[in-house]
Amino acid sequence: MPDPLKKLIKMAIPFHDWKIRRKLISITLLLVLLPLLMVVSFSLDRFNDALKKAAEEDLDHLVRNIYALCKSHQEMMPNMAGPSLDQSESLRTLREAIRQIKVGETGYAYTIDSRGLLQVHPAKEGENILDSTDSAGFKYIRAMIKEALVLGDGQVETLSYPWMNPELGETAPRQKLTKYIYFKPWDWIISAGAYEEEIYHSLYKTERFIFSVVLVTLAIAVGLTIFLSRFLTKPILDLTRVTAQMSAGDLSQRVKIQGQDEIGILGDSFNSMAAKIEDYTSNLENLIEIRTKDLMDSREKYRALSHFLTSILESTTHYAIIAMEIDGTITEFNKGAEKLFGWKKEEVIQKENIAITHFSMSKEEIKNAFGGRVRSEDLSDQEMDRIQKNGRRFPAHSSLTAITEPSGGVRGFVEIVRNIAIRKSLEKELRETKEFLENIMESSVDGIVTTDLKGKITYMNRAMEEMLAYPRSELLGNHISIIYVRGIQEAWDIMNLLGADERIEHYEMDLKSKTGEVLTILTSASLLRDEEGKVIGTSGIFKNMTEQKRLEAKLKETQFYLIEASKMRALGELVAGVAHELNNPLMASQTIFHVIMNNLHEECPNRERLEIIGRCNNRIEKIVNHLREFSRQTESDFQELDINQPVENALMLTGQQLLNHNITINRRLTEGLPKIAGDSGQLEQVFLNLISNARDAMETVTGLKELTIHSYLTEEEEETMVVVSVKDTGEGIPEVILSKVLEPFFSTKPVGKGTGLGLSLCFGIVEAHGGRLKIKSQVGIGTEVKILLPVMKKT
Repeated sequence: MPDPLKKLIKMAIPFHDWKIRRKLISITLLLVLLPLLMVVSFSLDRFNDALKKAAEEDLDHLVRNIYALCKSHQEMMPNMAGPSLDQSESLRTLREAIRQIKVGETGYAYTIDSRGLLQVHPAKEGENILDSTDSAGFKYIRAMIKEALVLGDGQVETLSYPWMNPELGETAPRQKLTKYIYFKPWDWIISAGAYEEEIYHSLYKTERFIFSVVLVTLAIAVGLTIFLSRFLTKPILDLTRVTAQMSAGDLSQRVKIQGQDEIGILGDSFNSMAAKIEDYTSNLENLIEIRTKDLMDSREKYRALSHFLTSILESTTHYAIIAMEIDGTITEFNKGAEKLFGWKKEEVIQKENIAITHFSMSKEEIKNAFGGRVRSEDLSDQEMDRIQKNGRRFPAHSSLTAITEPSGGVRGFVEIVRNIAIRKSLEKELRETKEFLENIMESSVDGIVTTDLKGKITYMNRAMEEMLAYPRSELLGNHISIIYVRGIQEAWDIMNLLGADERIEHYEMDLKSKTGEVLTILTSASLLRDEEGKVIGTSGIFKNMTEQKRLEAKLKETQFYLIEASKMRALGELVAGVAHELNNPLMASQTIFHVIMNNLHEECPNRERLEIIGRCNNRIEKIVNHLREFSRQTESDFQELDINQPVENALMLTGQQLLNHNITINRRLTEGLPKIAGDSGQLEQVFLNLISNARDAMETVTGLKELTIHSYLTEEEEETMVVVSVKDTGEGIPEVILSKVLEPFFSTKPVGKGTGLGLSLCFGIVEAHGGRLKIKSQVGIGTEVKILLPVMKKT
């Protein structure tokens, strides 16, 4: 028989008759008295509750009645409040009535306002008791006022607190019960209360009476039980002997049943129980044997697993693995931990706290920190500074997880720590290198841009931002074609070049800035590859050539201007000499011609021929005068004048002629322009020539014929100049001959319709005025000639 079962049977077998009687008596008492006591206790509790409730309701009715009296007085005198409450005879009667109210032996009623000032009180009326405390130090008056104001008008609340009144000779605190209600119109909190023992006095008297009755009933029941036990002892003794034999191991014993009374039924039940115990014992022994074998197998598996885990733990030397209790006491410390922290395993196991590996952290701080880490996530990774036994600090990576019990509670922690000093050093070196390279790229005066394989911008430096007037945040992630003037086509062309040679140099293209300005760029680009040689994007260096191109064009224009001026000076000297040489024989010829004509009779057959010679001499004289004007041999009369004056004079002479050719004149002359120093006649001749050229250029045009003359002020190379623009809608001048139009005797007009000296003459006059002449033309659209003259400086 199993030992636990033997113990169970022995506990159920009394060894002496007096024990049987004693237990029988106890059972009988329990069976008889327990229901009686339960009924009495339940009835007494119900009676107590009823009396307490009635007593509290009496107190509740008291404060409600006082509240009703106050409300009726307030309705009769609605304007009565504040100091005027003391001036009414009716209210003085009310106050006196409240003072006379008694609750129990020592209880009373009183009123108090929200400031803690006693309005009605039997002895302390007018005092402020706001900060009064009970025997436990609780400010019950403040609490009562606060709760009354929250509940509002007409709501009754209960307050119970310990109180001791030394003035009445009390030496120990007694519980005091108070009912209160808030009367808002007068700002009164109406209270009534007394000691609970006074309120429940009748209840306590009733309890004492009932308790006496119960004691008498209990004595009668004990006597009856002893009497009855004598008749029940013998059958139970027989049952005791059988159970004693069963306790010795003989489970085959059975009780002899001698009757069908309660003892007989008990014996029959006992026999059934013995049979079941015998069967259960047999099955239990088999089950224990099986479970014992399973437990031994599990123990071997656990031992093998423990050995395996211990081997892993000890062989891991690059990672410190530390187990600890919830308070931080170290329970496991592997070889890696010894190597990392410098402590021996036997020095720390169950002897030291994990705080020895932390810098400037107490045990309590570590406990709170670890608890917080595992509460926020199951596995917590964190980088921090740790400290070795010799005091040296080092950066470490900590992985912390909780050791949980089957119930779910945390019983400890496991921490894996790794020294990351080398990684930190490499990260610092990489960061410094990255910052160094970024500083180089950011300090570059040329723009630098990188893209991914889809052409989206991944990086751009500060110079590129300034060049395009875009903040990089607006361009990063966008396709690079948005900054190309030619758009996606330009991007395809560049990628085709990179695909063929992997790099391009000195590739000229146009970009557009955020302001819409077109920038001429010289770029060098190449493919970007990763460490495996795989193409991951492109990089490009963009050099802004816009200003350089502008200066080159300006230089070219200046060079052209100087060449033309030099040519004009040389030609002017030549023409002046030719005109002088032609003028001398022409004067002699003209003199002789006039003498002959004066002496020739009217019917001379040669008169007509001589008149032809005269006309030829006049033509030659006109050409000589023109040549003298071209060579500026004539004197100039420079005066202060408004540039609009010679323009208006020229338009007055040519206006009707232009209208006859169906040409619309668009005057855009700006009033109030600064004065210039010039010869009005010569400038008028310039504008006449320009208007004449514009008229001839529009002669064959079938569409819109419009001549626009615009005068305005501008800044040219830090010099203020007046500009007159003469623009037509004629055929335009081809670009190949545009550079030749200022050359003397060069003309695009048909033979006999021009000498080719008009623009050359205009160029010479403008140069003599210290100005400039600029021509811009486009075939099919028209030509614009600008005359730029310096503003007259103030003296």
